[in-house]
Amino acid sequence: MKKTLTHLKVLSFLLFLPIVAWSQTKVSGKVVDVKGQGIPFVTVVEQGASNGTTTDENGNFQFSVSQLPATIVASYIGFETKKVTVNSASAITITLKEESVGLDEVVVTGNRAKPRTVLDSPVPIDNIGVQELKQSGQDTFDQMLVYKVPSFNSANQAISDATAHFDPADLRGLGPSRTLVLVNGKRKNQSAQIYLNGTPGKGEVGIDLKSIPTAAIKNVEVLRDGASAQYGSDAIAGVINIILKDKSEYTEVSAKTGITAEGDGFNFGTDINATFGLGDEGTVNFTAAYYTQQLTNRAGTPGVRDLPANPQQNWVDWATENPDLGMIVGQPDLTKKDFFVNITYPISDDVEFYTFHGYTQRDGRSFAYYRAPYWRPDVEASEFLTPAGSFQGYHPTFEVDVQDNMSSAGLKFILGGFNTDLSIT
Repeated sequence: MKKTLTHLKVLSFLLFLPIVAWSQTKVSGKVVDVKGQGIPFVTVVEQGASNGTTTDENGNFQFSVSQLPATIVASYIGFETKKVTVNSASAITITLKEESVGLDEVVVTGNRAKPRTVLDSPVPIDNIGVQELKQSGQDTFDQMLVYKVPSFNSANQAISDATAHFDPADLRGLGPSRTLVLVNGKRKNQSAQIYLNGTPGKGEVGIDLKSIPTAAIKNVEVLRDGASAQYGSDAIAGVINIILKDKSEYTEVSAKTGITAEGDGFNFGTDINATFGLGDEGTVNFTAAYYTQQLTNRAGTPGVRDLPANPQQNWVDWATENPDLGMIVGQPDLTKKDFFVNITYPISDDVEFYTFHGYTQRDGRSFAYYRAPYWRPDVEASEFLTPAGSFQGYHPTFEVDVQDNMSSAGLKFILGGFNTDLSIT
């Protein structure tokens, strides 16, 4: 009889466990300040329990509580801690007032809890949407990454031969060729230009990130730690995987223009992105883009300062009349045209055909050092050279015609229980 009662108690306890687990309820809401603006990274927990979460960049939160009603505690540096009783699963709004504790300003320099970072993977992966890239206010895709991806660098290289048209990009301070760039998981082709002069990655060849229009991008995944263990030695610095748009709810047309405070560097860009159906379930997403920019010049006016005196030539008079010494130091002229298409078509429930293509044509003009009169004070006059006394110099230019194309096609299917991708690029 005692054994029977004991068994009944154990059975009753086991049957009661699912009820306790089932009684957990999700609560959601938003934490705002007195102005109604969402507060990011606020700690929100259930009082008397260990479960909780932090708000996202917009102040939203969601987590499970043990039972209702429950007391929710919201706290953040510089704000008063607030307790709110939740009686139902309906979304709630928690308003926090600033706390007068002598803090003039609270600056958040970094937080691994940002929603754009995948934290449940063995190593963190930044997943950045195209809207966040556009919020940087930059003109080209490579410059957008500079302002959104930690340790990513890319800057225009003035007076660097044809390298001025490619802006070598790198991760973690390593050479441009140490970063593997993928498009939809496929390796992007490198450019044909070897980086010259004193630029980052001198003697290397990198990826021309200018050849990918922002309008064609869905999101960007950036893997830094442990990338070479998965992708090989050309991913020592990391991997940048550019995911193209496959579906869009509506056709998007945009245009932008700008000019520097100095009155130069005028730029204009426009693009269109749209999706069409292909058969019953297939999609065709295409992007067409156009971008142009004018040169900038930050040569200054060095004049004749620090130049050796040479009374036998006329360059002193020339330098006095041309205080900028004929130099153009800045971004090059540039005109770019892009066309990208991304096609997916399910052949069956287990087999999907995909293909994407990118075509970019870009031309531009950059400048070398001006060949000033003081460069050739001892050259004797001949029938092939301007006499030294009347030589005014000339300005070499580097004018490029860049064709950067990429095509890929493949099949995704199940083979022996494994997800299989068979493709050619």
